[in-house]
Amino acid sequence: MKKRLFLIMVLLLSGLLLGAQPTTAQGASRRVLIVYDALNPTVAGQQKLAGLQQLLASAGMATQTEKLSDYYAGQLTAKKYSGVVTLVNWPQGNLHNAAFTRDRQAFSGQKLHIGQQLSRAEARQLHAVRHNVYHQQLTVTAGDQRQLLPFSEDITLLRLKKGARHFGQLQPQNQGIGRYPYGTVVGHAGYLPYFESSGFSQVLAGQTIAQLFGRVQRQRPLLTVTGVTPYSNLTRLTKLASKLNAAGIPFAVSTTSVADNTSLRAFSRFTKALRVVENNQGVIFLQVPIVGAANRQSGPLLERTMVEELNQLGQRQVIPVGISAPIYWNQDKLFRRHGLARSSNVLLLPNPATTTFANQDNRGATYPQTWTGLSLHSLLTVKNGRQIAVNRLKFPVKTALTVSLPTSQKRLTALLKQVTRLDVDWYQPQAQLRAKITSGSATFGYHDGVYYLNGSPVTVGAEATGVPNYHFSQTRHVALDRYFKVQGNILFVFFTITTMVLVVFLFLGRRIYRQMFRR
Repeated sequence: MKKRLFLIMVLLLSGLLLGAQPTTAQGASRRVLIVYDALNPTVAGQQKLAGLQQLLASAGMATQTEKLSDYYAGQLTAKKYSGVVTLVNWPQGNLHNAAFTRDRQAFSGQKLHIGQQLSRAEARQLHAVRHNVYHQQLTVTAGDQRQLLPFSEDITLLRLKKGARHFGQLQPQNQGIGRYPYGTVVGHAGYLPYFESSGFSQVLAGQTIAQLFGRVQRQRPLLTVTGVTPYSNLTRLTKLASKLNAAGIPFAVSTTSVADNTSLRAFSRFTKALRVVENNQGVIFLQVPIVGAANRQSGPLLERTMVEELNQLGQRQVIPVGISAPIYWNQDKLFRRHGLARSSNVLLLPNPATTTFANQDNRGATYPQTWTGLSLHSLLTVKNGRQIAVNRLKFPVKTALTVSLPTSQKRLTALLKQVTRLDVDWYQPQAQLRAKITSGSATFGYHDGVYYLNGSPVTVGAEATGVPNYHFSQTRHVALDRYFKVQGNILFVFFTITTMVLVVFLFLGRRIYRQMFRR
């Protein structure tokens, strides 16, 4: 009997411990290894790598990113990794790693090659023959949709045999060269001769990746307004929300917020505008703070900032359904733990020009719902005759088609006209989205179009109700705090010593002065 009770207790504790694991731990034992040769800014290599990490995360695959020169023999095994992706950004560098080539050849999982330097052995696995094309302007096509790609100096294309799946085609400017497949999948092998982190080619690349890794599904895109801050033109935001709702277009808004000065009238106006968004069938993604300086000790500060921002919004019936962040945040252990892991919905947006890490580990995590942020503008050259054919694109992963908040009334009118003409079957958050965010002791939820705070339904009205008279306080730390503190201590010591020296001189001078008169 005692043994049975002990066994039950062990099982219960195991269940609790497993349940307490963050969603980012799912599938962590079998990642996809991304190996890149160089970042090569001349071909936007950093953006390509980030776009690849973004797509894989949205497809539900945890990743590990390694530079080719850092790869060590025996690292790639089927026990640790379910697949490997080779990204070649700098073929002119002719960079090689014999250990990686050998291990990749012996690897039994999924293998995807992106870019130049496709080996003959890799081509054989794809049941194809390599064909190099030089100095061509390529067009990527699928059905009657097409988009022009940047000029290519040298690209390796494939002549396929039977048994291959292909996604889209590449048509060189020289019609006599013929057409070639864009994305190719044969069994456990795949190939993309070119990859772009935006536009039509990104959608087709996503289809290729989804097919190769067995994640095939068709998703409806979510229209998402970005660039919203407490300092935006809030009248324009509310007008956009009401117009989209009137047109029957569901949407999301990605916005930053603040943790301080939330008692000011400006913050009340900001949250009132966000409630207008919620009441017009829009949902809110809270965008993470901009990182100016960070290190491995920045975790508590980020935790406090995120909790305060979420709680101050929640007190005013603004209930975010997810967290939005630059792609690189998912490659940082500290940013994942204190920023992204608290949410079941994570929207990964393109990286800013400058990326600042706190504890970079290059281990991309997955979340219950990971959204890929893709600029709507990058798709608008995809045309079916004269009609923009975004409504005919097959999105393989959860995709947020992003548009910036218009900066003028003229641009607002143009955006509304553009979006309503697309005739897209948009994602319906009210019917499809389930969300959960933890913020300290508070829990935000959303499903079936109803907002929840700590498990209780929340009614979103025009005015905030139940806002407490207190506000969270914290000790703020900025990057120069320690510098000014040390500087202050140095000045204090300096003036103390100077004062003591002056007192000594004054005492000695007084004695000398008195002795002069005694003589």
